[in-house]
Amino acid sequence: MDTLRAVEGRIFDGRYRWDEIEREAALRTPEVLDLVREACLIESYFAIYTARMTTLFADDVDATSVLAIEGFEAYTHFYLLRRYLGAVGYREVTDEDVAALRRRDAGEEHTDEVRELVNFMATEHFAARFFDDLAERAEEPVLRELLGSLGREERTHSAFAADLLRKRIECDPGVRERILHHARNYRHIGSYVLGEVSNASENNLVAVLGFNRLIEELTGERLSDALAAGRGESR
Repeated sequence: MDTLRAVEGRIFDGRYRWDEIEREAALRTPEVLDLVREACLIESYFAIYTARMTTLFADDVDATSVLAIEGFEAYTHFYLLRRYLGAVGYREVTDEDVAALRRRDAGEEHTDEVRELVNFMATEHFAARFFDDLAERAEEPVLRELLGSLGREERTHSAFAADLLRKRIECDPGVRERILHHARNYRHIGSYVLGEVSNASENNLVAVLGFNRLIEELTGERLSDALAAGRGESR
């Protein structure tokens, strides 16, 4: 795949100071690199996920535009994290690793637009916090810079999903209740193929409070209040 490698080089060779990576500093925190690897695998799944979502949202041009951007930027995250692991020589992600992960979602159907948008919004919201927290733990300067930029992009992705949910509320105010329900039962998209998804910090309160605010902005009601009143429970 010489053409692909050449194009990737043109896009990404100048993005970070690859030749200045301090390998010894990176290897001093293998727990950070393990989380980098997990994030890389999750990002690799988005090529499949966004393709399926493009079919689900085929009649919504705004949504398919968002998904095109998401697909490219998720590929960017996958490429950058994979390249970084290769540069430091730590548990490199192989093509077979990626293919095996993607096969775990084979045959699954994701057909509820509101559910997927809530999961997408929440996933990207918590991913932003994940990358920020991981950047604080990283000792290696290039990795800190890389993770910080990924966190900023994830915030934009979460905002995309929120905008698409607002668009649906404008057409049907009853969507607010569905948002509350799916927020209560939200699944990180990475869990579709990994089962469980790690946090980069034991204290996730800031991210949880931020998600609560997102739901309030969309529905006029805080998720915590809806749960206290017994609304939004699984059914």
